[in-house]
Amino acid sequence: MAITLFGDSAVCDSDAVQISGTTITICDEGTYILTGSLEDGMVIVNAHDTDKVQLVLDNVQITSATSAAIYVLEADKVFLTTAADSDNTLSNGGSYEAIDDNNIDAVLFSKADLTLNGAGTLTINAAAGHGVVSKDDLVITSGTYQITAASHGLSGKDSVRIAGGTFTIVSGKDAVQAENDEDASLGFLYVAGGSF
Repeated sequence: MAITLFGDSAVCDSDAVQISGTTITICDEGTYILTGSLEDGMVIVNAHDTDKVQLVLDNVQITSATSAAIYVLEADKVFLTTAADSDNTLSNGGSYEAIDDNNIDAVLFSKADLTLNGAGTLTINAAAGHGVVSKDDLVITSGTYQITAASHGLSGKDSVRIAGGTFTIVSGKDAVQAENDEDASLGFLYVAGGSF
């Protein structure tokens, strides 16, 4: 399913996608291909807790002045894939205002398992907060990542697992962080490959 971004609006033919101004909400499992730019907007994944959702970024630029550019509220697993030879940018303008009960504090913020992959480039600019946060597992298998963050670059509550990819991270705190205060068996970092 294609989602085309037009600066201050967006278009998608699927009933699984709700568009309200510059807020795009994905409500069902499937593969969604995003193109174009979104100025001061966000993409929200609010599917069922058994749904697997893939977001393919194909030359996408999304900026949110006051929240996450991409926010995964509910899903089983979300895969964020950069299309081959694409150049994508996600940014926050410097503040995070509450939109629900969750403390969103990253440009790419996920309450579910999050996997980053693909053959393109993803640039993340976090003037405040973190670059990427998963409150479950954060897995990265491929892709090129350029992350500038006021706080942590990559953060996973249960784990951060990196199998490959090329990373340039400039962060105010940890470049990569895994921490779980509730379960001693979680909160671990596993690196099997990649260039840092």
